[in-house]
Amino acid sequence: MEYPCHQCGTTVQEGIAFCPQCNAPQIRVAVTQPLSPPVLTDAVEASSLSPPYFPSPLTTRIDWSRAWPAVALAGLIAAVLMMTPLAVFGLGMLIGGSLSVVFYRRRNPVANITPWVGFRLGMASGVTGGGIFALLLAAGTVLLNAWGQVRQKIIELIEEAAARNPDPQAREVMEFFKTEQGIALLIVSTLVAFVIFSGLGGALCALLLRRKERQ
Repeated sequence: MEYPCHQCGTTVQEGIAFCPQCNAPQIRVAVTQPLSPPVLTDAVEASSLSPPYFPSPLTTRIDWSRAWPAVALAGLIAAVLMMTPLAVFGLGMLIGGSLSVVFYRRRNPVANITPWVGFRLGMASGVTGGGIFALLLAAGTVLLNAWGQVRQKIIELIEEAAARNPDPQAREVMEFFKTEQGIALLIVSTLVAFVIFSGLGGALCALLLRRKERQ
């Protein structure tokens, strides 16, 4: 390989130390260029420059795709329990709300079930359970043609409650509930009670589970 002499311009063969024309030394020093820092462009995403973000597995957001099967099963159990002696003081509703939290926890173990989350799950099971309870009651009365017997049973329960309460105003209220409008209002009140008591059961169950986890 040939190159010109840096002093006189004469062609010099590579490897020759001095120029044959002017006797100038032909020593060349290779200088490496410093590396320039990389230039960030708009094509570089910010996510590649920052450490990856991993959200906490514990979240208070309800995964309804997993919650609805749990809620529906708990509501069904609550509806059946409300046709047993556990209907007293709404125990069947409270149990149904508690079971909604237990079933959801099994389907979503990483869920952070706060009392508010438990209350919402319980309310959902109360809506489901109240609807199933109303359907079972309606189906039973239609199939057995027993609405008259059901109405009579409701009236007997109202009369027994009125007999235990000597307050005249309470007796007037009891008399109203013996009418058709009163019985309809009583049924609606039962459905509302399903939602409220089931929500309370869910909140109580969630509170107990959190205390147990902290121990």
